[in-house]
Amino acid sequence: MATTRRQAAHDSGEDIWDRVAEAGDVGLPREEAMGRNTPAQFERGKAWIRDHQCANKKTGFVLVHSHYAATNNVDMNKLYASIRLHSLYKSVERVYKCALANLPADAKSDLSIMVLLKTCDDIFAAMKFLEEAGFSAQAAGEAAQGSSEASTASAKGRKTSGSAGRR
Repeated sequence: MATTRRQAAHDSGEDIWDRVAEAGDVGLPREEAMGRNTPAQFERGKAWIRDHQCANKKTGFVLVHSHYAATNNVDMNKLYASIRLHSLYKSVERVYKCALANLPADAKSDLSIMVLLKTCDDIFAAMKFLEEAGFSAQAAGEAAQGSSEASTASAKGRKTSGSAGRR
């Protein structure tokens, strides 16, 4: 019985990167970005891209409006980062609520628990700071939408009003 070698993450990643980078800022939906890779190869390839290729190419790799893009477009990267940070915040909030919030008072004197609680508090404070500064998935999305409308109008030689920015 012949065995096949599992495709290396960098092979999948380079394949995905080439396809997505060629699409430009428009990006590709998952099925097109995946190409002939299996779903597992696609996930490993994306991880390799984020761990290595983005630094090598000095270019972001984002998922915006269900399309993967290799881009340094500020609004697209800001939207992706805002969405991902909000998702991570929600995950930390769930960990806090299900594992730390209801511990008995005497457990909260345990050094490990104190470190975990402090870490959660720091993450909550950082997200509050970002939201107060106007960074949220919604604000970034509105800025990205405004930016694409402005570039469309500019391409047609029309003036645009207003500016996309942080709230």
